[in-house]
Amino acid sequence: MISQKQLYLHNRNRLRDISSFDPDLRRFERQWIDRVLASDASAMSAVTSCDQLLDRIDQRVQWEAQHETEESRYVREAMTRPEFRILVQEFALDGLTEAQSFYYIMPRLPLTAQLPMLRILIDEFGSANPQRMHTTLYVNLLRELDMTSAPEPYLDLISEASFAFVNQFYWMTIRADDPSWFAGAITYLESVIPHFFPCYVAACERLGISAHHYYSEHCHIDRFHALEGRRLLAAMNRERALDPCKAWQGVCLASTITTQAFADAVHKARGNRWPSQPQEQRHEHSAA
Repeated sequence: MISQKQLYLHNRNRLRDISSFDPDLRRFERQWIDRVLASDASAMSAVTSCDQLLDRIDQRVQWEAQHETEESRYVREAMTRPEFRILVQEFALDGLTEAQSFYYIMPRLPLTAQLPMLRILIDEFGSANPQRMHTTLYVNLLRELDMTSAPEPYLDLISEASFAFVNQFYWMTIRADDPSWFAGAITYLESVIPHFFPCYVAACERLGISAHHYYSEHCHIDRFHALEGRRLLAAMNRERALDPCKAWQGVCLASTITTQAFADAVHKARGNRWPSQPQEQRHEHSAA
């Protein structure tokens, strides 16, 4: 049976040649996307304009911000340090390769829409400061938790939902039939993260974890990225390159997959299903 792990490994390999893709994995991917959309009753509702799309995004973000999940509350108030390491583990493949697939959306966007997307990418890569790159901030967190910063050990540890979280971006940026999917998704994610990541920041403070900057930086910078996302959608709309329905489906896709990945990761941590946490290599400490 094909798995999200197999799809992830194929996605990573295809970055060297995005024109070829295994047909069986492509069918698996399409069926997965269709199932996720079918699970969200609002995904197929008509969205006919950019203004309506932005209103829908605002409503969804506001609702999610006002309804803290039990999982978020547990992370904020009660998660132990060993449990937090499992949570960090589950998103390590994303943290260690953050935004790499985003490059592929750029040539698919109208020229005027590329600038707001480029500003988001510049921030993701630390505004040319290697110490502020989001991946560097995640590596710092891993090292403080005595976990490896090499991605390979996590391949045999993380759940299907965690692989799916990363895989969604490869589909939306490279293979989706319209860049509107990604434009909607990135605008939603940048808008909701400042409301979602404070539970991580609170957990770091409570647990005495000093390398909290991956989370606290997102709480800060993603408020600006949310504005860039709106500029991205507006520019696409002006160029008649925005499909509001597909952008809204991108929102629903990202919301459903991200919520599931986080919930599964928290429940995995609480269930103490910890195969063997990947340890930081001693030579990496000395190299630092």
